[in-house]
Amino acid sequence: MLFNVLRELRQAIGAVSEFDLHEPLVKAGDVTIRDLEGTIRILRTHRGLLARARATGLIDEICSRCLTPTESAVTVDFEEEYLPLFDANTGSPIRLSEEEEAETFRITPRWELDLREGLRQYILMNEPAKPLCKIDCAGLCPVCGADINAGPHECEPQGDERWSALAGLTNETPEGN
Repeated sequence: MLFNVLRELRQAIGAVSEFDLHEPLVKAGDVTIRDLEGTIRILRTHRGLLARARATGLIDEICSRCLTPTESAVTVDFEEEYLPLFDANTGSPIRLSEEEEAETFRITPRWELDLREGLRQYILMNEPAKPLCKIDCAGLCPVCGADINAGPHECEPQGDERWSALAGLTNETPEGN
């Protein structure tokens, strides 16, 4: 996910370049994305490059109900400005304030735009909060821990003793009320 952007940094402000993304496997920190497809548009700004990425891919997850491995489709739609470390025409260093340095993605000294960290951050924000292996996943048995999706099992459901005082009540109302 590295793009050499020296040519883009030497273009006039407002110039746009577009790249297609076709990556079978991308490792971005602790996130692995498979079959990443999409586009990235790079706009030359007065400070650096504005990268707009739109892509879809697959990430490995664990089902939140039955704990089996599953995959989730994710859509990444992000826009971030990347600033160079050096001026593309003169080679002189570009200094940023400490606040800007902490909040800004940087273009490497070899004029490479690395999308992996931005991609990782946006995937973490957009991944499913509770991924499921299937919509109607039944989950695990609360008594024995067996996967209920695998079929019936021999476990007896246990009642909650705190409700035992209400066991004798019925939904029927007495006649005349």
